[in-house]
Amino acid sequence: MLDFAQHLVVSTDLSALNPTHINLASNLPVADIQAHINMDLLAQQFKQDVMGDVGRGWDNFVKTGQIWALIIGVIVGYLFRSITNS
Repeated sequence: MLDFAQHLVVSTDLSALNPTHINLASNLPVADIQAHINMDLLAQQFKQDVMGDVGRGWDNFVKTGQIWALIIGVIVGYLFRSITNS
């Protein structure tokens, strides 16, 4: 395709516009694209328990006392907003 475009730029002959000169099937690098696709990456499967991970994260959040920091932060933030909002 690029050769055809360069021929159009160099040539002023209108016969170069003949559509039979364009062979798209042979000019597309489909084989090159297929050679670079890694099929292992596309076919990976993961065995994950998302809800189990969320549950373990919540249990850790409660056990470490971070839930109390969240509750105190929400209360103090609400009080600070109500004081500065007037």
